[in-house]
Amino acid sequence: MISFGLIKLIKKHWFRFKLRKASPHDRAELMRNKFYFLGKNVELYTMNFGTEPYLISIHDNAVCASGVRFINHDVSVHRVAYYLGLKRTDIDKVGSIELFENSFVGAYSILMPNCSIGKNSIVAAGSIVTKRIPDGEVWGGIPAKFIMKTEDYARKMVEESKKFT
Repeated sequence: MISFGLIKLIKKHWFRFKLRKASPHDRAELMRNKFYFLGKNVELYTMNFGTEPYLISIHDNAVCASGVRFINHDVSVHRVAYYLGLKRTDIDKVGSIELFENSFVGAYSILMPNCSIGKNSIVAAGSIVTKRIPDGEVWGGIPAKFIMKTEDYARKMVEESKKFT
């Protein structure tokens, strides 16, 4: 007789297998009912959606490159509780993560609780985002800081690409 726990484990591994094999668009569709909100034409090259994917909202035309990590539950505060002599349940840090329209998150970036990426904004690869990134800006670094306006970045990329044509 197969136990309920074993069936649940098999379903979990089957879902992860399907995620791994899916294209970025199909991966987004597989995650549609796991997220709080998922817009149209979303591309997810990553598979790491944290422990509470239901706190993630991704709007139309957003792209997450490979290796992006969604951390919507910061468990390090339990160490703080221990240090202060509190019960582990007395303190917690859980928050939503939202990617607005036409946003892009570069490879291996980390999105922390209560952060958002504004419309037409870009997060550079390897960044750690800890707060709200306004619309139309490029941010990068650890922690992520303002680099330039998306408009200026686009102009710069057009100029640089002329060198190769």
